[in-house]
Amino acid sequence: MKHHNMRARYEAAETLLTKHTRTAVLNGNPKIHWNADGTAFQYERQERSGSEVTSVLAEVNGMDGTRKMIQKAEKAGQAANAGSASGCSEERAVTMSPDGAYHLSYDRHNLILTEQKTGEQSQLTFDGEPDLEYGCYIDIYSQITVKRQGYQEHPQVLWSPDGTRFITYRADRRTTKKLPLIASYSDGLHDLRPELYEYPCPFVTDSDEEIPHYSLYIGSLADKTLVKADAPDFLYPVFTSPEKSTVKWMEDSRHFYFTWIARGYQEACLYLGDAQNGSYHVVIRETTEQFFNLGAFGLLDGYGSYLFSNFITSDRAYAFWQSERNGFAHLYRYRLTENESVCEGDLFDASEKELIVQKLIRVDEQDKQIYFMANNVPDCSDPMYYQLYRIGFDGSGLTRLTPEDAVHQVSMGSQSFVDTYSRVDLPPVTVLRKLDGTLICELEKADISNLLKLGYQIPERITLTAADGKTTLYGIFFRPDPVVADCQEEETAEGLDFELRQQKDRKDSWPLIDYIYGGAQLYNVPREFTWDNGMNREIFGGLQSFAKLGFAGLILDGRGVPGRGMEFHSFSYHNIHACAGLADHVFCLKELKQRYPQIDLGRVGMWGNSAGGYATVSAMLQYPGVYCAGVASSGNYDQRVYEHSWTERYNGLYTEEVYQYGDITRLAGNLKGHLMLAYGAMDDNVTMAQTLRLCDELNAHNKRYELVVLPRCNHNVPSDAYFVRRKMDYFVRNLLGAEDPGIFEE
Repeated sequence: MKHHNMRARYEAAETLLTKHTRTAVLNGNPKIHWNADGTAFQYERQERSGSEVTSVLAEVNGMDGTRKMIQKAEKAGQAANAGSASGCSEERAVTMSPDGAYHLSYDRHNLILTEQKTGEQSQLTFDGEPDLEYGCYIDIYSQITVKRQGYQEHPQVLWSPDGTRFITYRADRRTTKKLPLIASYSDGLHDLRPELYEYPCPFVTDSDEEIPHYSLYIGSLADKTLVKADAPDFLYPVFTSPEKSTVKWMEDSRHFYFTWIARGYQEACLYLGDAQNGSYHVVIRETTEQFFNLGAFGLLDGYGSYLFSNFITSDRAYAFWQSERNGFAHLYRYRLTENESVCEGDLFDASEKELIVQKLIRVDEQDKQIYFMANNVPDCSDPMYYQLYRIGFDGSGLTRLTPEDAVHQVSMGSQSFVDTYSRVDLPPVTVLRKLDGTLICELEKADISNLLKLGYQIPERITLTAADGKTTLYGIFFRPDPVVADCQEEETAEGLDFELRQQKDRKDSWPLIDYIYGGAQLYNVPREFTWDNGMNREIFGGLQSFAKLGFAGLILDGRGVPGRGMEFHSFSYHNIHACAGLADHVFCLKELKQRYPQIDLGRVGMWGNSAGGYATVSAMLQYPGVYCAGVASSGNYDQRVYEHSWTERYNGLYTEEVYQYGDITRLAGNLKGHLMLAYGAMDDNVTMAQTLRLCDELNAHNKRYELVVLPRCNHNVPSDAYFVRRKMDYFVRNLLGAEDPGIFEE
């Protein structure tokens, strides 16, 4: 079957790839740079003059919002971004002290301290060797990628406020088993042999002795020493920035505290340490029969939060601890004495029992106020709309500071804050507010006119009912565009009414693509206005482009994702194979059909990457009568063949009884529909062996499928242009019943 002018549809779909949309919005996400005392800030502002866009630097008084344009942003940006808090030099693989007097570097796996003025060097460690390294880069999901990209590896350290001490870690991975990667391509003739890489990757079946161990070390500039802290080893320390670090210094530059989680994620502790003597003691210890989700919360495609919300006051009199012990993530206050810590209760009273602390924004010890982002707000139309709140140390004065029913992102000054809010159907608005939430002025309203000219479709927000018959689920829906070659309807920024399209498309039959993730640590439905992607992937999983090709599109968060309380999230516990509500996706199709009668339930497809690849294959094999086409990339099809910490958080420590269900290859014989598998040969997150094991089972059952191999690609298969095109072609042929136009030059 040939659809009218499929080439024109493909050309329209191509215009909505991220490389085009990311520059099509002006002033959608201003980057705020506050001055030292937090009373004024700068940001780059884009201005349109006809078809030309120029950038200037806006300088704003944080007290009254008065603004002046001071110079071209291209020149001023250097000043606005000076003084990176990380202390890392991009020119050299060194980490600078806050005052610039010293830097840390590597020499044969050991740490070297160098005085900048004299060049004098002090070797701080002497036992470093491969897989026993100090402050090394340890992102367990991209270890080879960063090496191949030429990343200048800086020692990962956290400096004390006065710059006289630092904390780092020793990574001991000597007993950890490795996985191989083979670079089969060559960019020159100097060596045509494939190149072998290896990286440590513990599985759930590995013993405690075989997983990596990360020990804390304390460095002193005065003594030029590095001493092991008397503290338990970490599963996975985070030192990327002071804000996101697992460890936090206190203002006296002597004491520090850190959040520690045991393997299996059923025990968590808050420790207080003393850098002067390396000692520590437990301040808070909590256990659970399910899992702790501290520090894991975010949106799938590139934006999220992985922050710990625990802290100890500077006088060490109180600790505040995030816990879901009563079903929702709240802050609990503990009074600290020399010998014990006493829980004085939940900061929130019964009227706010379902409010969820998402992350801390600021702790004001002088006024004893905590500023934090929260979601699951009762009067918001979606539980994932982040709002800024303030509450006193004693639990008094809980105040919502951002009134709009939208997702809010804030940047705090000393007396005011900048707030950018949006929804998928509301372009970003940036305002300045006082600390009590009072509006000072509007700073920017995003200009999306160029985005709409590309054919961007405003998604429809929808709610559906889960398979339990009672739980409300949230998602977004895309209608297929009218025939591109025949009608190019102009959509206005104000025109978020879908009546015109509804009338035009009423007689059509719509194939449907469900874009899924299925991991328990993230939600998948975008809530903010979206025109860019932090991982260079298609926005909305490519559903904007698929709409141009003639498909309806769905993104839905089923039961088992974070952000809606422990009961909702626990649907994934010992149940990773449920793919965060795959059964809900199936159940909701009938309700979706009632709302959009044009949907053809005989032409439903699914696609996803990573855990979304696993979910897609699960859908094809568990519900072969529902999904007739699927595209799965980089899937972790057997949870026993993956990095242990991700799986153990939600599936618990290894037992064959639980983990056998996480192997979807066992159902390979159920395949009836059209399945395309893809993997990157340089994937250092999910080993390509996962896909090949699935292929082996499909071969054993004599099943037809397509396999796309990307020799240069890592785990980020959705960003690969060739894969994007093959994915389009596959659904066009197998869901739309049309012929793709063949390869053509962009």
